[in-house]
Amino acid sequence: MPTIELILRDENGQIMGQQCVKKYPLDWKSQSFHDIEGAVENFKQIALPDIEVSLLEAAQDAFIQDKKKDLICNGKTPVTIKTLHGQFKFKVQRFISPQPKQENRTYFDLTDQFNKIYVSPRLQELAGYYSNRLSYSNVADLVHRVTGERLLSDQKIWEIARDKTVEISQAWQAKVENTLNDPALSFPKIQEKLNLYDSESREILVFEDAIQVRGQKENRVHKHKDGEEQPVQPAETKKKSPPVFTNVVMLQNKDQGFEYIVAPINEEGKEIVSLPDILKSRVIEEYGLELKPLPIVAITDGAQIIRQHLYSIFGITLVIILDWYHLGKKVRDLMSMIARNKEEKICHLKFIFYHLWHGEVSAVLDYLETKVIPKNEEKHRELISYLDKHRNEIIDYERRKKAGKTIGSGYIEKGCDQVVGHRQKKKGMSWRETGSRSLGILKVAELNHQWEQFWFPIEAANDSLNLRLASNS
Repeated sequence: MPTIELILRDENGQIMGQQCVKKYPLDWKSQSFHDIEGAVENFKQIALPDIEVSLLEAAQDAFIQDKKKDLICNGKTPVTIKTLHGQFKFKVQRFISPQPKQENRTYFDLTDQFNKIYVSPRLQELAGYYSNRLSYSNVADLVHRVTGERLLSDQKIWEIARDKTVEISQAWQAKVENTLNDPALSFPKIQEKLNLYDSESREILVFEDAIQVRGQKENRVHKHKDGEEQPVQPAETKKKSPPVFTNVVMLQNKDQGFEYIVAPINEEGKEIVSLPDILKSRVIEEYGLELKPLPIVAITDGAQIIRQHLYSIFGITLVIILDWYHLGKKVRDLMSMIARNKEEKICHLKFIFYHLWHGEVSAVLDYLETKVIPKNEEKHRELISYLDKHRNEIIDYERRKKAGKTIGSGYIEKGCDQVVGHRQKKKGMSWRETGSRSLGILKVAELNHQWEQFWFPIEAANDSLNLRLASNS
């Protein structure tokens, strides 16, 4: 009868461990492909934990031999290590340091493995990756299906996502501080006057927008801290909790793609570096060596906080375009409260949209002052004030569109959905700052192609080196 067999050998060809030879019989005559596939999976569940413990024991023994002059063994502590292939028992070596005032440590401490929890990096990565696609309880079910065991609870998966987020945030913080404090680096000059209607002229686009999700009530009963499950509230509690906001920036890079930027956070979900500082450091890193002034064009809605962010980085001469979609929505919403009836509303909007589409703000303001008899004077003055305030940001949208250039903020609308909305804006969900922003940061790392770098830095560095060597050969 044929068998599946796995043998683990050392560099000298010797079999490692008494239990490392694994065999699983296969009856070709009676088994279907489904049966064979199941046999292979069962074999993996039986063999791989033993293989992993054998390798880990061999690595620990080699470490002890290498460090025996510097460390004194002090017994072993039994632990359970959870991996993609299930869980296994391991006895980790403890050490007494011969140096005074140094803490006693273990093999894992000294080799920087399993710093907080005895969960393998690849199992953590699986949980982190699917946390942005499924609820935490569904991720726990997925881990069960993959490993064959109930290894991680939804609470533990949330902690894995949060801890990785804090690690990524600290890396971002260090990079920003190094960039902004480096005297050899300076912020590039910004081009003040641009031809927005020249199809051949270069532009570097910047978008910023905020997205909000429902905030979690303090008295809510929940399984984990971010609050993803259905709320359980006393009948007398009616007060709404404040929403959780995340500001997202998209910066066009030299390859004409876009990089996603959000602010890093601490364990409580509070920002540790401001979004403008993050954006400023990325502009320096991407464009700091350019000698010509940068043709930056920002396209946003009318939010004042976004302008404060952008002006603090690029200066008040920055070219800003008021997004056509938000401009139209603002006008339409206010006119619904200004016009006295439906017929007047249609007539007013036809005139206003025609002239705004061509950038003729003065004609629209004159029309509002002289031709519109408002039902609501307050909203009438609000619309006039809004258009006058953004007069310099309202362009000839038709002409720019014919030049093949962007007139709207569709990029950032989609970006906000990718970073936050798709995962977090589902029926019944509510969030705290830590949970919402943690998932946003993980998604940004993925969208920016930095996922491998943060989860498996050594492998990512080797892949990058091999890619460079291949391109040079």
